[in-house]
Amino acid sequence: MRTSSIRFALTAVLAIVPAFTYAQGRTPSAESGAVGGEIGLFLPADEALGTGLALEGFYEYYLTSRFSVRTGLGWASPSFDREEDDSLRVFRVAIDVVHNWEGGTIHPFVGGGAGIYFLQPNDDGESVGDSETKFGVTLFGGAEYFTSSTVSVKGEFRYHIVSNAFGLNPDGASLTIGVKKYF
Repeated sequence: MRTSSIRFALTAVLAIVPAFTYAQGRTPSAESGAVGGEIGLFLPADEALGTGLALEGFYEYYLTSRFSVRTGLGWASPSFDREEDDSLRVFRVAIDVVHNWEGGTIHPFVGGGAGIYFLQPNDDGESVGDSETKFGVTLFGGAEYFTSSTVSVKGEFRYHIVSNAFGLNPDGASLTIGVKKYF
């Protein structure tokens, strides 16, 4: 009798677990949100600039499980090749549209957006002269790897197209890795 009770309990648990999993729903889902942060490298197009650190932070709202709108702040500081302690600080405020594909634990995505770029030359970490504000667009793609139902690790390649400033071409690519939390 004891063996049949154990089988019954095991069968009941196995029948209920998929129902709980289904009730949790898909991530991402329509009308859900996510926040995240990334760190990486900025690779400028202009030969006068060298590679620099890139940081990104964002909030993403899902219109559907596949389409979202993302607002974000970005910061990069590529150095000038003429002197390593000199750099061009780039601060970006942007809005992007993102499409992702369901892939189980891996979700590839692509997107594009527009933003305002605030550019400021720095000499030994201190601002020099006036800053310039420019319009720019971005194209990007990457993938998220879900470590749980509400957390993912993401990698992204983003190309920035920005109007010239200070006689430089501030276009460039950023390669970042980060973490994203859904709610």
